[in-house]
Amino acid sequence: MTEVGRASRPVRWLAMGWLVLVLAVLAHNLYLWTGNRMQLDTDVLAMLPRDEREPAVQQATQRLADAAGRRIVVLVAGRDWSESRRAADAYAASLEASDLKLALRYRVADDAGEQWLGFFAPYRQHLLTDGQRLQLQTQAPAKLAEQAVQALYRPMGLPRVGRWQDDPLNLYGGWLTERAGASPVRVADGRLSVAQGNTQYALLTLEQQGPAFSVASQRALVPRLKAARQAALAAVPRARVLTVGVPLFAVAAADQAEHEIHTIGMGSLAGIVLITLFAFSAIRPRILVTLSIAVGLLAAISVCTLLFGHLHLITLVFGASLVGVAENYGTNYFSSRLGRPASERWAMLQEQGRVMWLAMLTTAIGYALLALTPFPGLRQIALFSVVGLSAAFVTVLWWFPFLDKGEMPATRFSRWLGSRRAIWPSLGRNRFSVAFALVVCVLLVLGLPRLTANDDIRLLQNPPGQLLADQIQVGRLLDLPSPAQFYLVRGATAEAVLQAEETLKARLMPLQAAGVIRGVQAVSDWVPSAQRQAADAVLVQRVVQGEAGVLALATRQLGEDMPPASSQAVPLLQLNDWLAAPVSEPLRPQWLGRFGEGYASVVLLRGVDKLGDLPKLAAAGTAVPGVRWVDKVGEISELMARYRYRMGYLVLVSYLLVFGALWRRFGRQSWRALLPTALASGLTLALLALLNQPLQLFNVLALLLILGMGVDYGIFLLAQPERTAVRPFLSITLAAVSTLLAFGLLALSATPALRAFGLTMLFGIGLAWLFTPLFMPLSKPED
Repeated sequence: MTEVGRASRPVRWLAMGWLVLVLAVLAHNLYLWTGNRMQLDTDVLAMLPRDEREPAVQQATQRLADAAGRRIVVLVAGRDWSESRRAADAYAASLEASDLKLALRYRVADDAGEQWLGFFAPYRQHLLTDGQRLQLQTQAPAKLAEQAVQALYRPMGLPRVGRWQDDPLNLYGGWLTERAGASPVRVADGRLSVAQGNTQYALLTLEQQGPAFSVASQRALVPRLKAARQAALAAVPRARVLTVGVPLFAVAAADQAEHEIHTIGMGSLAGIVLITLFAFSAIRPRILVTLSIAVGLLAAISVCTLLFGHLHLITLVFGASLVGVAENYGTNYFSSRLGRPASERWAMLQEQGRVMWLAMLTTAIGYALLALTPFPGLRQIALFSVVGLSAAFVTVLWWFPFLDKGEMPATRFSRWLGSRRAIWPSLGRNRFSVAFALVVCVLLVLGLPRLTANDDIRLLQNPPGQLLADQIQVGRLLDLPSPAQFYLVRGATAEAVLQAEETLKARLMPLQAAGVIRGVQAVSDWVPSAQRQAADAVLVQRVVQGEAGVLALATRQLGEDMPPASSQAVPLLQLNDWLAAPVSEPLRPQWLGRFGEGYASVVLLRGVDKLGDLPKLAAAGTAVPGVRWVDKVGEISELMARYRYRMGYLVLVSYLLVFGALWRRFGRQSWRALLPTALASGLTLALLALLNQPLQLFNVLALLLILGMGVDYGIFLLAQPERTAVRPFLSITLAAVSTLLAFGLLALSATPALRAFGLTMLFGIGLAWLFTPLFMPLSKPED
């Protein structure tokens, strides 16, 4: 690179070698993305250290998520049941006529009730409610016999299944009634329905047959649902249709993301292109800077997938934010190139080489520190960031002079923009410095003490208000259990799991009586353990069927003969038989089956409304062997908090290491390059607090980016601090504007997490750009 007009042979060989590597990276990315071989991991818990992850919890959560990810619930209501039924019939007919593969549950066969009763009838002597069991254990047979006789002549009472002689206390009818009472869903005119006051809704459930969380299948479902809704309204114009389900939330999130990409993304791109044209009067700089960024992202994707075997979605999203950092290198190159003949580009690059290497090194330091944490996710982000920045930097260094052969005269706009550096005051012994220090101190004192943190995972999403309101209303109408908090029950055998469920339910009864929860939904509600069934059968035989039992005493009061006892052994209700029968369909996802070296199930809760009650529910499960309380929202939020703490410490350590790197180049003047960014970061936190914005992980990630970009501004200006130097200030101004357009506009996002990231970048980058010229010396520091 010693010659002015052309590159030396080693540089040409380096450029050619880099071309070969880039082509290999491009081919690898085509292989990954076109063949559907790219494994994007979306599980946030996968970013935890291996010894902190529980595969059982992950698997249980995934099972429940897969089941919910395919299901849509629709409630249709008219002014009366006939209108509700007519509108729902039109809705169902529209769906059945569509080409989608959907499992629709709406109409109920005439013999469905008989099949349901017939399935449990052979096991009636083994099925008791908790209240019935207590009654048989505590009340005298004579008193129970009186109740049996009275019930025989009572016109109103629980529905009776079978002959009175077979079940004088109607234990089976009571057991069935309690099970039916767990759900408000009923059958009316051969259709599923649910009532609320005077309104009777028709209920339809749909289940997609394709893979769960497939965006394509979810998008294909939405227009069919809209058409079905229109059909229902055409049949009954005043009908009300409530449609909820995970697929609808997923589509809403995807639509919102696309809308923001089209508005914010396209707006920022247009702004960046315009300012590039004004500054350089050519599109070539923008094309080459984009090329360097693309090479960096592709190289980072290839290296991470080769070393980790997969790429986490958070890594990809965070890595995309490196666009603003990598842009500094290309923008600095073209700002230095402006107004110089093409023949001087190699000499210019040689002059800028030391400063550009220092800028890249100080930026990479912060990201490299992430690799020292025990979190696999942060390690992957570290590798992605360092590889991406290095590849973008090398592209600028080895390719730009070959691709940038045209002339680039200075434009009137670029000269004007670069000369604005002269209007900046300098800090020193003057009134401005006093006023500046006073304002900064007041903002820091007022803001930082008010700073609070909120790591709630629900901040990552912002569903449409109407969809959320419908979800809440449907959940209350159907009394649906919450999938966010549940108990994972494990045991060496299926029998052990069912017994553990029964023990857990007994511990939850006081909490249910106190109103902490409204109910429990478990497999053992329908299939008691063999131990429980055998004990209940013995109890029924002794108290009801025995020689001095309820049946004998009741028949004696009625003056009838005791019916002969059956000598046929009654079989126990088997779990596998229940799972294979249609009656198990609603609860089937809760039975996880073979689970590691044993078996497992999930116990769900209804009416978990208060966060303050969660510790009580967690404590109820700790005393039961094999039971583990799972609060997915709380666990992921805790994980986000831990990441925030780790990243916060890394930001502080990064400042120390960056200062050390600056010291080798600028010596005692190093503080001038770093302090503006530190002040900008501190004031950003203070402003966020004054705006009542809580601190979360995405704010801290933005602070790391602000350090990487802000210190570059200081390096480029400190290398040429003269007020008359146009190119350095032009370089950092164009880089700052591009970053603000690319990321600062995220402050307009409807997603709280992205808005927090964008707002932090908007304040931090803007203040770093504003402060950096203030701290520059009046003359160039000695090397």
